[in-house]
Amino acid sequence: MPEGYTEGKHSAERWPHGTLLGELTGSSEAVKTLLSLGTPRSYEAGETLLAEGLNETFVLLLLEGVTKVTALMENGDTALLAVRIGGDLIGEFAAFDNRPRSATVTAAGRVTARRIGQRDFLACLDRYPVAALAVSRMLVRKNRWSVRRRGDFSGCPVATRVARVLVDLVEDYGQQWRGRVLIGPRLTQAEIAGLVGAKERRVHHVLGALAERGIIQVGYSRVTVVSLAGLRDAARLTGPDQ
Repeated sequence: MPEGYTEGKHSAERWPHGTLLGELTGSSEAVKTLLSLGTPRSYEAGETLLAEGLNETFVLLLLEGVTKVTALMENGDTALLAVRIGGDLIGEFAAFDNRPRSATVTAAGRVTARRIGQRDFLACLDRYPVAALAVSRMLVRKNRWSVRRRGDFSGCPVATRVARVLVDLVEDYGQQWRGRVLIGPRLTQAEIAGLVGAKERRVHHVLGALAERGIIQVGYSRVTVVSLAGLRDAARLTGPDQ
C-alpha cells in the first residue's frame, strides 16, 4: 500500500494521484466501504489477475503493486495497453455490461487486491454517488488514453509518441521527488515500446536523446522527469488539457 498507510485509516490522500481511491479525496466513508468489500487476494509476479475472453463480472480493487494490461492483436502479437497500480480499479467493464473480459491483466511484481463481486460493487456505487462519479472519471481517462494512442499511432513520429506516453504517466501517476517527478510504475524500455507501438531499439534511442537534453533521467526500469515543461514540448503539447 502507499507509504504511510495504516490499517483502519482510509483517507483518500494516502492513495496515488490519478487512481480511483486517489480521486475520492474527502470521501473517507466511500473509501472505507470499498476497502471492506469482497475478499483479499494476492498475486505473484507473472500471475494473471484477469484473462481476456473470460466471462467474469467481479472487479479487483488494487491495493499494492503494479499490473500490466495487455490484449492480443490480430497478427497474434500481444500489445501492452496500460499499467495499473495500487488504488486503481480493474475489471469494471465486465461488471457494467456482462461481456467477456476485453484484456488480460498480469502482475508485474507482488500485487495485493480486493476481489469484489458485481452486485456489491454496483450497490456501492448506488450508495455513494461520489464513488460512481469517480469511476466515471476513471473510465473517461481510460477512453482518452486509448483515443490518444490511436491518434498518435496514425499521425505522430515515435519520439513524440514516447514523450506523450511519459506525459500521460506523469499526469496519472507522477510523484514529486527531490524537485523532480518520479513516474510511479516501473516499466522496461520494451514495455514503453509496447505502449507506443514502436521497436525497443528506437525507444531506447528516444529516451537517450531526452536524457541528453536534460529532460529525463533513465534508471533501471525507472524514468524520472527533470523538466516537465521540456517533456511537454517534446510531446508537442502546449496546454494541460491537450
